[in-house]
Amino acid sequence: MLRDALRRSPVDAVTVVHSETSTGVLQDLEALAAVVREFDDVLLLADAVTSVAGSPVETDRWQLDFALTGSQKALALPPGLALVWRPSACSSAPRPSPPRALLRPRELHGGDGQAPPTNTPAISLLYALETQLARIERDGGVEARWRRHDAMRSRVEAWSEQRGVPYLPREGRRSWTVSCLKVPEGKSAKAIVGGLKEAGWTIGAGYGPLKETTIRIGHMGDHTVGALEELLALLDGLMT
Repeated sequence: MLRDALRRSPVDAVTVVHSETSTGVLQDLEALAAVVREFDDVLLLADAVTSVAGSPVETDRWQLDFALTGSQKALALPPGLALVWRPSACSSAPRPSPPRALLRPRELHGGDGQAPPTNTPAISLLYALETQLARIERDGGVEARWRRHDAMRSRVEAWSEQRGVPYLPREGRRSWTVSCLKVPEGKSAKAIVGGLKEAGWTIGAGYGPLKETTIRIGHMGDHTVGALEELLALLDGLMT
């Protein structure tokens, strides 16, 4: 479908959300990137906010032109940092007119390193990022972190199959960092979320039309399979 669309429509860029948190869908970014690479003048811009550090994001091998994540998701840091891979893709962005101080990617990138910062950097968060990256390396590298997230996804899958609680996304397209499950008939997502909150756990209900029919378990960052087991044990009494 993407290849056909690119043949029919002159576009400058394809945008894709890799791990979609409101539905728990994991897009096949590698396959989509391979299609985009067939078109020399098309960029691929990836929202990898909840996939970086939680599931494979091979920026070089997949030849992504731009990828974005945030500090507060699978990196398990406080919110406040937007992390961009390969900002050189912004070199083709048109210069805005009239000038906008915060919407000039070339200036913000500071190619010559001489321009003063446009704002006070979040120094404490940069130290936290340095510490967390060192910790990830000590714990076996990002690949080990991927495996832990995949193990949490697999555990939710096994639990859902045993309890007859269906996933929203189909098998093979489920996010490694958030599981979106359908609420059994006669149950309320609000009541399930509320029951877990009373027990000291926080999960999310769905968005929009999915608000009352789905729940979302965010198993990313520094969460473990052991902690997930405790959550699933509580869900047993609320969903089944």
